[in-house]
Amino acid sequence: MNPAELSGGGGADRGEYGREPSFRQPVLDVRGLAFPADGSVLGQVSLAVGEGETVAVLGAPGAGKSALKSCLSGEATAAAGTVWTNGKPFHLLTAEQRRAFRLRHYGLVHQDGTFLPELTLAQTTALPLRFAGVGEREAAARALTWLARFEIADAAGLRPVDLPVEELRRAALARAMVNDPLVLFADEPYAALSEQSADTTSRILRSIARSHGTAVIVFTSAPETAERCERTVHLVAGRTTAEPVPVPAAAPARPIGVPLPGADQGRAEPSRPGGPQSSPVQVGR
Repeated sequence: MNPAELSGGGGADRGEYGREPSFRQPVLDVRGLAFPADGSVLGQVSLAVGEGETVAVLGAPGAGKSALKSCLSGEATAAAGTVWTNGKPFHLLTAEQRRAFRLRHYGLVHQDGTFLPELTLAQTTALPLRFAGVGEREAAARALTWLARFEIADAAGLRPVDLPVEELRRAALARAMVNDPLVLFADEPYAALSEQSADTTSRILRSIARSHGTAVIVFTSAPETAERCERTVHLVAGRTTAEPVPVPAAAPARPIGVPLPGADQGRAEPSRPGGPQSSPVQVGR
């Protein structure tokens, strides 16, 4: 079955938890998702996200956010339920078809935001395009365009170790958006940022989502992050709920990997070329 040839319904249902009527065409429409088969991690999750809409999935640690992100993005296979993307039945694709679809139509931001230390920001931003078969010159040009949209074009030639965490967070978003995806899945995209930096970055992301019609889902345990989205869906014990629930404050940011300067500090000067580095640079969390 060719993903490009799939067609089908998937209109929003007004009555289910986590779903809300919207004038926007639903890009992602999830119904009765369960994982694994006994529903012990996710049970009957339903969710709809419209074009250009930014929705937070808010839940305490252990609520099932990581499992939900993996099932929605096709990194894991749900035991039951359906996932419609732009009216196409994503849940019917094989593992290889899901991988190809993900490269072309999904963008992912992982919480650790790992970067290869030997690549410049422009090179790492272009990677999803190169994996999808786009030529080197075109991929480089599109990467620079997206870095400019996130207001970090001047950092294109620098390596991750030379950048503050704010710019690395924006670079992770630019890399996820470089293939102009239908859906962006972002895991704690503002972690370790100051309030001002998080506000600025979220404003840029919402503006880009609206202008490109991208459905954005932010997975978070921090209420302040959810407040930066247009709508919040609460995830409790693997189930979506319409009612707000108490969520503990996020744990203090803990830098991992190569130490990075704080978000409010200026960019360090590029380091002199040295020996090869093998450990990936990871954004603090």
